[in-house]
Amino acid sequence: MSETPPASGAIARAELAELAELFDRFSFAFDPLSADAKQAESLFNDRVRELYDKRVASAYEGVDFTGFVAHVRTACRAHLRANP
Repeated sequence: MSETPPASGAIARAELAELAELFDRFSFAFDPLSADAKQAESLFNDRVRELYDKRVASAYEGVDFTGFVAHVRTACRAHLRANP
């Protein structure tokens, strides 16, 4: 079964779950300077930048990258609270 692509500017559930897992690995790491935490943060930032460039920047000119990152982090926190 194929998943319908998300609307422009939207984050699919699977993408949010992936981002939340990465966010959890670096935001709540026992050692935030560990290689795993740094790698998770780098992957998170790369993925958020990719989503912004592909779906948000051209569709929503009023949304800057910093605002999008804040929105994604908030969505990740909500996802982690709802899915402990």
